[in-house]
Amino acid sequence: MRGSSVALDATLVARAERLVLPSSRGMSPADRLDVYREQFWLRHVPSLEEDYPTLSWVLGGPTRFRDLAIEYLSARPPRTWDLQRLGEGLPGHVADHAPWSEDSLARDAARLDWAFMEAFDAADAPPFDPSTLSAAPEDAWPLATIVFHPAVRALTLAHPVHELRHDVKNSRSPVRPLEASTHVIVWRDAVCCLQAIAVEGTALALMAMLIDGAPLGQACDAVAHLVTSSEGSDLGPRVSAWFEQWTASGWVSAVRFPA
Repeated sequence: MRGSSVALDATLVARAERLVLPSSRGMSPADRLDVYREQFWLRHVPSLEEDYPTLSWVLGGPTRFRDLAIEYLSARPPRTWDLQRLGEGLPGHVADHAPWSEDSLARDAARLDWAFMEAFDAADAPPFDPSTLSAAPEDAWPLATIVFHPAVRALTLAHPVHELRHDVKNSRSPVRPLEASTHVIVWRDAVCCLQAIAVEGTALALMAMLIDGAPLGQACDAVAHLVTSSEGSDLGPRVSAWFEQWTASGWVSAVRFPA
């Protein structure tokens, strides 16, 4: 993980000569170690940049992202062979360390990009079967729990950064978005494509409570207290519309009723 050649450090050269043989093609022990030192950065930095395309764009491109990646990897070296997990701590690093933490768009971009990574790597689940609802009595619904697909991620962001990511990924002349509170669902669809869509804040609040395991009735009551009186009058139809969207999009895996 050194940033400079092993050959520049006499102590390391001496240790290398004790532990490593010269190669049959004439490479010295220090040169052979340098191959692996260089490969650490050549492998891990591009892997992180591939996982964080929106963040890289927000920071100004590969050179600036490399500065962040080196800082991050130096502070948090990989603990697993799985490159899918390499950037797991990067959103936290961006949020906690200046100068990255001073840019709210960079913080949002890091969180969104990692949500896509989690959605890509999440376990699968059987599709929702509507026929399981037919035998449920009406009074069982308030105690029902909603099971969401493992790939679903719910985010509240300070910018519509999901639109920025779409433009970055599709080379559509991305423009730095203005600040605007945005509620986003990221998921992996039935054909394994990654998707993101903005939803109402109230819908996301309800979904977040249900994901945490709250019974349907309790979650709906809590959301009803969050909305204004004018919004509350049509909350029932809105909840029904949300559930239609959630099931049609494959976000809901099952509805479980108490025994």
